[in-house]
Order: sequence, then C-alpha cells, then structure tokens
Amino acid sequence: MSVTLQSSGGKDELVSGYIPISVSTLVPSAIVGIDLFQVERDEQRYVLYRESDYPLEQTDLVKLRSRGVNKLYIRKDEQPSYQTYLREMIDNPGSDVPVSARAGALNEVVRDLLESAFREGDPDASVNTAAYLGEQTADIVCNDQFASVDLFRVLHHDYATFTHSANVAFYAGMLAAEVGFSQADVALISSGGLIHDLGKLQIPDKILSKPGRLTEQEFREIQMHPVTGFRQLVHREDLTEGQLMMVYQHHERVCGGGYPVGIAGDEIHPWAKVCAVVDVFEALTSNRPYRTPMPKRRALELLEHEREGYEQEFLECWKKITNRLWQN
Repeated sequence: MSVTLQSSGGKDELVSGYIPISVSTLVPSAIVGIDLFQVERDEQRYVLYRESDYPLEQTDLVKLRSRGVNKLYIRKDEQPSYQTYLREMIDNPGSDVPVSARAGALNEVVRDLLESAFREGDPDASVNTAAYLGEQTADIVCNDQFASVDLFRVLHHDYATFTHSANVAFYAGMLAAEVGFSQADVALISSGGLIHDLGKLQIPDKILSKPGRLTEQEFREIQMHPVTGFRQLVHREDLTEGQLMMVYQHHERVCGGGYPVGIAGDEIHPWAKVCAVVDVFEALTSNRPYRTPMPKRRALELLEHEREGYEQEFLECWKKITNRLWQN
C-alpha cells in the first residue's frame, strides 16, 4: 500500500493528511493499533510499514535506526489513538517498556497538551499539564535506568514557545535530579519549568517570532514576561513559592545583571537558578526566527564565558550532564 506525496518541497514538507511520529516512542512487541508509514523520498510517496494489528519487534526498531530512520508517519485523523497509546505507555509502563521510550512518549504527550493550552491562552490547563509533567518526569529522571542522552535525542527544537517550555521542564528536572534534589522537588521543579514562560502568551507573536532586531520598546515588552507570568499565577494555591520564583526570577543573574529586578546571589531562589541555566542553554540550541541552532558545545562555551551570572554548582553539573552526549 502506498500514497503518492502531493508536494516535492523540503524534507519536512508533508501531505496534510499525515503527521510524523518518533521511532523512540514505539515499544517492541506492542501493537500500536495504528497503521505506520514510511516515506520513500526518491519516489515521493508514503509506503505502509506496519499494519495496525501487527506487533513491532526489537529487530524492526534496530533496523530502522541503523538506516537512520528516526520518524514514521500516521494518518492525521489517528492522532488521538496515538496519544492514547502514548498515555498508556506513560501511566502503565510495565517492566518491558524502556525508560527511553517513556521519555519519548512523555515529550510527545506534553507537547500536544501544552500546545493546546498555549493556543487557547489557558493558564489552568497549562498548570494542570505542568503538574502531570512534573510527576512523570521525576519518575523517569530519578529512575536508575535513565540516561540523559535518551532524553536529548527525543526532544524537538523548533521555536514555538510551548516547545521551549517543554524542553526547559525536562532539562530542569534532569539538572535538579543530578544536583541531588529529592524526587518530590524534582517533580515540582519540572512543573515550574513548564510554566516559566507563561507570561509570553501575552506578547504578540509578531514580536516573539520577529526575524530581525527588536526595537527598544519590543525588547522592554519581552522583558516584562516574568512579571506578567507571575501576576497571572501568584494567587493560585496549587503552586509553591519555588515554582512562582521560577516564573519571576528565571532571567535574574547571581551577579545582579538580570531582570526584571536585578537582584543577586541568595536573593534568587535556588529553583530559579536551576531554570536560568537550562533556559539559556535550550534557547541557544533550538531554532529561532532570527538564527539557526547553536551547537551544544558552543552553547556551553557561552555559558562558561558568562559564568558569573549562574550558580556555579548548577552550571558545572549541567556541563557534566551535557558532556555525556559526546561519550555515547
């Protein structure tokens, strides 16, 4: 069974009726319940890879990865079924589900939930998603089988605010776990990472996605997003002080050179200091309208160059985590 592509554009241009899914979210011997397709680029068509009722084996996934196939495709109208499959893997993983697959599934589910919440401008949905992410992330990154390289491999890196927020949440959880925070705190820190940029939802997209240099007024508007987000959330009883400070202080610097207030040192909450390190790293290494992603090594060099702005223990720990990428 094959479907001819209707476009011969760039490598990520797809027929509107199909969407990509990560191979990392597929579990050996599990029946996904959805037809899976591959793209034959030379012939510009989708070819049926696996029917919905036929299980995947570990050898199938190994062969896909050996050929450099990181994505398969499903019909767009089957996305709800795919999300159900992912949620089941996350909530009831079983002993045969690798931690790496759970991490990939969680990333896809959170992106889907957060995109909807951000599109609707719904703080309640964003906070609810954050709570779910925090608990699941803590369970994954505190697992003895967890390897940070597996999570780095499944994250997306486009310039959507919800993608940045999801990545920061995962990174913050990884860093908090490595530093030695309790699993309960890792959950709360991951949740705080997801909502740290909530204030940006009040900024026009033409500013957030502007490809050129911002005007002074536009930059001032951007700098107000920690205050805006804090004001949106400060009256909630389901967020801790640390999470609120992640929203309000993630652009503060320990040397006093940050914003919105310019506080320094111990005036900044430790969780906000965690967020500061990973927030900058994620922003530098993801696509932006005004530049291409910076290589991870270069981003670490830049953080090192500006190290007086960051908590030294957290920066060194993040360097340790990211250095594992080059050891695998």
